Amino acid sequence: SGLWLKRELTKTVNYERIELIHLSKEKELLEDLKTRTGLNIQRVEVLKIDFLKDTAELKVFYLQ
Repeated sequence: SGLWLKRELTKTVNYERIELIHLSKEKELLEDLKTRTGLNIQRVEVLKIDFLKDTAELKVFYLQ
């Protein structure tokens, strides 16, 4: 009965708070992304960081 299983989906997000892109701030990053998107985000993968624009491209994994 797969009705109770949650699916993990992904989205790519452009994120401007690159000061949170650090292993020691992972919890803060997840909380900020959850607040901003309203998604049940489980983990984040950094795809690209642009230090000239102070942005990062993130892949967020969330449960539906």
